Order: sequence, then structure tokens, then C-alpha cells
Amino acid sequence: MKNFKTFTRTILPFMIVFFFSCAVITVNIYFPAREVEKAYENLEDQLMKKGPAQPQKGPSKSPSGDSSGPQSLLNPSTWFVQTAYAEDSLYKQISRHIMKMPEVVNAYRRMGKRLQTINQLRNKRLVGESNSGLLSPLKRLNRNQALAMKDENHDRSIVILGMTKAIIEINHLKINKKNLDKVYPKAAAQFAELRRRRAKPGWKIQLADGKWVVKR
Repeated sequence: MKNFKTFTRTILPFMIVFFFSCAVITVNIYFPAREVEKAYENLEDQLMKKGPAQPQKGPSKSPSGDSSGPQSLLNPSTWFVQTAYAEDSLYKQISRHIMKMPEVVNAYRRMGKRLQTINQLRNKRLVGESNSGLLSPLKRLNRNQALAMKDENHDRSIVILGMTKAIIEINHLKINKKNLDKVYPKAAAQFAELRRRRAKPGWKIQLADGKWVVKR
């Protein structure tokens, strides 16, 4: 009995702590960077260049009839296993997911309407494309110019947040602060990468390392 009491007082607490420390599971979120950038590009081409599109309703179906999305995303380490969702079509699945978000669709529409104004600011190098995916002022802006930049950055933030939520959902995870904080920087980085790639010669762009250059 004495030995048992000694065990419960000294060894057992350490065993309990050890057990719970081993039970902590780190969930990695699969983030297909190349497909995310292609999805951004696809959405811009649909919603900003070819006129407005209506948000889709209802779940998008996979080729196998399962509406839950690519099952391989449940385990990020085995995402490359062949499934009904081939890698080269994943960006379309992401795009369809975002097309069901009215706030993101409307943000793209507004961005399309002010595109000419934003292009003028970029042509004059009054603003540049930062590595956060948002516009940054390079010179003093007047009231209308500052307002246009503010509205543009607001809509870009909505788009990036929508992409963040879509990636979390296709991983079959909950949309909570922890997951949002984990994915949002990656979604923003891919949006910034597309902005650099689509920038016209003469525009100021910020590289991933923070350096500002003129697009050649």
C-alpha cells in the first residue's frame, strides 16, 4: 500500500503529463502554392476582364460524386497520391469554391471597375505592388488617389481572405483564428507573386525579400 501511494504521488503525475504531451497533434495544412496562384489568375480573368459572374450555389461535385473535395488533402504528406482530383485541375476546384463567396465575387467586380484608375497610379509610380499583396504609396497622394488605393486594398484583403478560407475548407478543417493565421500569409504571398508577374514594365514592385525594383 505504501508503495502504491508513493507511485500515485510521484510517478503517476509525470506519466499523465507525458501522455498528454504526446497526444498533442500538429495539423499541417496543405497549401498548393502553384494552384492557388492559378486560381487567383482564373478568377481575375472571369470576374474582372470578362464581365460579372454570379456566385455559384450549392456544393461543387467531384468527378466521383463526392462533394467533400480531394480526400488526399486530409493527409498533407500524401497529397500526391492519385485521386479523382488531378493536380492540374485543383485550381479549378479552388476557383469554384471561391465563386460561392458573394463577398469575394463582389470585391473582384469592384476591382475590375477601378482597374483603369489603379493602372494610372501604377503607371505614374505613385503606388507600387508590395510583397503583402496590397498597394503601397510611393509618393504623396491626393484625396481621390488615396481613397482609390484604400478601396483597392480593402477589396484585395477580401479576396485574400476568401482564398484563405477556401484552402482551409478543402483541407476539411475548421475556419478558426488559428487556421486563418496559418494560411493567410501564404495566400497573401501568392497573390503578391501574381501581382509581380502581371505587373507591366515600369511599375514598381516589391520582391519577396522586401527590395523594391522597377519591373523590366
